Amino acid sequence: MKKILLSLTCFALAYNYSNLQAQSLVDNSLLISRDITNGTARFKAMGGVNTALGGDISSVSGNPAGLGFFGQSDVSLSVNYLNNNNKSNFFGQSTSQGQGKFGLENLGIVIHYPTHNDPDYGWQNFNVGLSIDKQNNFNDHLKYSGTNNQNSLVHSYTDIMEDDDIFAKDFWNSYLVDEGNTGRYFPTVLEADPKNQQMDLLTTGYKYNTNVSFGANYGNKLYIGARFGFISYKYDSKATFLEKGWTKTAGEIKADNPTTDFANPNDPAYKYTDISYDLTDINDLTLKGTGVNFGLGAIFKPTWDWNIGINISTPTWTEVQEDSNIETLVDYYKDENTTTSLHPGYGSKNYGQSYDYAIISPWKTSFGLTKFFGRGLLSTEIEYLNYSSIKYREIVTEPDYAFESEVNGNINNTFKGNFNFKIGGELLITDQLAARAGFNLIGSPYKGDTQPDYIASLGLGYVLTKSLYVDLAAMQYKQFNYNHSPYSFSSWNSPIPTAEVKNTRTNVVLTLGAKF
Repeated sequence: MKKILLSLTCFALAYNYSNLQAQSLVDNSLLISRDITNGTARFKAMGGVNTALGGDISSVSGNPAGLGFFGQSDVSLSVNYLNNNNKSNFFGQSTSQGQGKFGLENLGIVIHYPTHNDPDYGWQNFNVGLSIDKQNNFNDHLKYSGTNNQNSLVHSYTDIMEDDDIFAKDFWNSYLVDEGNTGRYFPTVLEADPKNQQMDLLTTGYKYNTNVSFGANYGNKLYIGARFGFISYKYDSKATFLEKGWTKTAGEIKADNPTTDFANPNDPAYKYTDISYDLTDINDLTLKGTGVNFGLGAIFKPTWDWNIGINISTPTWTEVQEDSNIETLVDYYKDENTTTSLHPGYGSKNYGQSYDYAIISPWKTSFGLTKFFGRGLLSTEIEYLNYSSIKYREIVTEPDYAFESEVNGNINNTFKGNFNFKIGGELLITDQLAARAGFNLIGSPYKGDTQPDYIASLGLGYVLTKSLYVDLAAMQYKQFNYNHSPYSFSSWNSPIPTAEVKNTRTNVVLTLGAKF
């Protein structure tokens, strides 16, 4: 899957704000609705299959019918180490930035309540499970830098100034723009002069799902379950873009505006000509919220060696609080080697805001089959989600239903329904040691995009004692190639600066468990 990502400059959010906000909410709706993986190291090693396979604490957050397979109580803790690495190329300069972090992946317990009925008839058990499960990890760090001799971030600002008087009056005080003979704004920075540009984009956060689940076993043939899910969600993005360059001389500015104040030695603007500047664009975003959902599942065992499973999850209603900090700073120096400011710097207004809304994720339905062999098993499942059915809801006192309709229309035009396919297997090498492998093919949610993502996984399991066990899984995500642009413009005949990024992602999960 290859996409072009654009980091909006801070004042781009001030210009034509409702349209940009509507598109931002479309992106956020997918971020909030999408789950990557969940469960223990055992099920992760097998590609995340759980629809037609039970007896693992992953069933608490997956198919709750799997709880009916427990013949005794179980408790486990899963921790992980996620490593993200981004290799980027920006104007011929290569940068590699890695980020590794430990975290809690899953914590769960299942309490077994046997009925002591005839094993071939009636209810065999009623089991209760509780788990905290990480469904998404947003930790990532992208950095790139290079020398741009084609354009400046100021070009993007001048486009915005043409359509936004508030911003125009504000950024005019930076002394990095002037108004030409045609009445259009133009940069007073040297466009074709080499400018050092640096992007630092750090994202952190998580999506945890706390589930209370119930499962039962009828005659060792039919397993049913239900779960109640509670979502907690936080996403932080901190984007800082820095540009170092030189302003034009008074004569160069006068060529575009014969009456410019920059050519008047008695005007304050004159001292901002032919000097070095540092332009910093800051765009911080925080999304946090909570949500609820419900799920039902069933597994039928027609023969000892086959399981047939189905699992249905309702949409998740997630209430989101969005907070942003958006501003620009400019400092001026005698030359690029000086660290003491030459003149008073510029600081923009903070164009951030706080905004509350709700996102309703799509229904999730999965169907699975499991085949058991003498020393192992093979399980597969297919899952369907219609991302175009995601809904945005205003939850303020006076909802803007026209804007709500606009956002939902954009969601419908951007996303589509997709299938996810999972397959995994387990082989008992000895009575204590098991080897596992799996593959998770993830369909694209975007209309017009047919390239899927995938996660390949391997793992081992070892029974330490009659009650203690340990599982290990390693997952390699598909290399994600994309283009990232720090800013954009439309009124200038110059190419948009673009960094080529290659992202690799590896997750290692360790589970320690005890049966009792």
